[in-house]
Amino acid sequence: MRFLVTRPQPDCTKTADNIRSAGHEADEAPLLVETSQLPTSFQLYGVAALAVTSRRVVALLARHPEFNQLCGLPAFAVGNSTAEALRIAGVSTVYTAGSNVVALADLIVSQSINGDVLYPCARDRAGDLEGMLAKRGVTCRTVQIYAMERAPALPRDVQIRLRDGHYTAVLIYSRRTGLFFKELLEAAGLGCCLKNQTVIAMSENAAGDLRGAGCLKFPAKPNEQAMLALALADC
Repeated sequence: MRFLVTRPQPDCTKTADNIRSAGHEADEAPLLVETSQLPTSFQLYGVAALAVTSRRVVALLARHPEFNQLCGLPAFAVGNSTAEALRIAGVSTVYTAGSNVVALADLIVSQSINGDVLYPCARDRAGDLEGMLAKRGVTCRTVQIYAMERAPALPRDVQIRLRDGHYTAVLIYSRRTGLFFKELLEAAGLGCCLKNQTVIAMSENAAGDLRGAGCLKFPAKPNEQAMLALALADC
């Protein structure tokens, strides 16, 4: 069995290695490529807390010259994975919210922060944390530190395997990635291949632009463990 993994690096390789360790083949074709936009300084005067929504943000912050100062701030994280990444990086006080910025805003407000919240984030992001906090009397400084750009093209070997129907399934992790996969197929003259291709998406939302796939599946729970279990169920 051969799978196509489309998530950004470094997670793309991690997922592909998990599939390989299960005895199958996996090709890596990250459809989103990171472009770092870290500022020279975060201007930390008046900042009393840090809001972080992904492990990618943690990895970028760890390269910044002000990271030691950031480690001294209480950090509010979306999800256990992000929280664990913060602790490993050296942040001593970490609060964990649920899986979205609504839960994050609720958690921040519950702690009565005495100062501003620094929110380093992606250019394209879900939810308006700054707006949510402003409505509840908390000042949030949103700083864009990276962007995820569409890959210029699908790798040539991947195009050939898609054309020839070699993939058991294509793994799609977000609505944006799904849209880009469809666009890159069409750009390569392979748009017709989608109707014969099995696609496994992280969630129903992620599957939104791929309704024309030959077989479209998504797990009951939107996490990678459930997604891979679904992908490997028929192997």
